Amino acid sequence: MKNRYIVGVLGAGNMGEALIKGLLRSQLVRSYEIIASARRTKRLKLLETTYGIHTTPDNVSLVESAHTLILGIKPQDMKAVAAEIAKKLTADHVVISIAAGVDLAKLKTLFGNKAKLVRVMPNLPALIDAGVSAICCAKEMPERDRRFAHQIFQAVGQTIDIRNEKLMDVITALSGTGPAYFFAMMEAMRDAAEKLGLDPKLALRMTVQTALGAAAIAAQDGADPEKLRERVTSKKGTTWAAMKVFENRQFWKTIEEAMKAAVQRSKELRSTKE
Repeated sequence: MKNRYIVGVLGAGNMGEALIKGLLRSQLVRSYEIIASARRTKRLKLLETTYGIHTTPDNVSLVESAHTLILGIKPQDMKAVAAEIAKKLTADHVVISIAAGVDLAKLKTLFGNKAKLVRVMPNLPALIDAGVSAICCAKEMPERDRRFAHQIFQAVGQTIDIRNEKLMDVITALSGTGPAYFFAMMEAMRDAAEKLGLDPKLALRMTVQTALGAAAIAAQDGADPEKLRERVTSKKGTTWAAMKVFENRQFWKTIEEAMKAAVQRSKELRSTKE
């Protein structure tokens, strides 16, 4: 059996590099236990010199060296990569895909029945070790491999174990797409503050710090967001006046409709890859 602690990052882009950094910082594996591949020689040299890991331009060589494979490739590249490496996969391999819209059934079609398959939906804050990754493993996955998959992504944030893959579309709409919702809210707050007279840099600084503080309180208290909102909303006060506008403009309904649209698009993307 291959060493289960040899991790291969196939397509080491931004998320792949974040995982490499997290793995080394957490000491889950050592630098000599990571091998990465990428298309550009310059990229490989950068990864090698920065992190002291092994690199290769050859995906087949990576598969032959590693036990746990993280596919950091775009969905549209999945078929070509599968054609390249599928025949080299064994029952000892664990294949982890972070490609949006590619479900376990599709992975099985592409990579065959031998390897153990994992589907993960990480999100952007993983780049700064503050992510949340939903992990859905094939039913036959041994517990030790399931645990190791979680440990990999716990190196860049929190993980959620998903046993019902149908939930992955909703998770994509919540945590995968979610950072953009908050960025949009911050953008709107900054723009409004500028229009009301604040210096642009000051408006952005205060918007970002307000968002950080609100998130920290929510994480620390563990209270329902509704309760936190009510706590800072005095009747007939300034927050109350703002919340009335949100209610009148159907803010909550808008968020719900946006998430429904994201769920639907996730389903559409999956069907186009069949």
